[in-house]
Amino acid sequence: MTVTAATTTKQNVLAAGTVVRCPRYIDGRNTGLRKAVVLGLFSENDPTSGYRVYFYTLGPAGFAPRTVGFAFPGEVAAVGAVEDMSERTVINVYKGLGEFPGSAAVRSRLQRWGLRLRQARRLAR
Repeated sequence: MTVTAATTTKQNVLAAGTVVRCPRYIDGRNTGLRKAVVLGLFSENDPTSGYRVYFYTLGPAGFAPRTVGFAFPGEVAAVGAVEDMSERTVINVYKGLGEFPGSAAVRSRLQRWGLRLRQARRLAR
């Protein structure tokens, strides 16, 4: 009698608001690694499909200037979270996202962290 153990693979899914380093593609060409904030999964039901990311160092979020893109799970390296950013960077990322569709979770997280940083700075005076 042989017993076969069933194995399940569990994929680590990055949360919205995770800061990552991933390649940016324009017209199918890799333009190099850049920092980005994960906006969420590309397909809500399939964590292996990839992530929607916002390259916040390139300006306001949008598809025309290609500051919002797609990253495959294998090419994403997590480097931190929005809670590791300075107050100024948090404000700039929050403003850069504006009312971009699908960014509500990240904007909420940025807003909470920005208010905490502001309160800490004001109490330190």
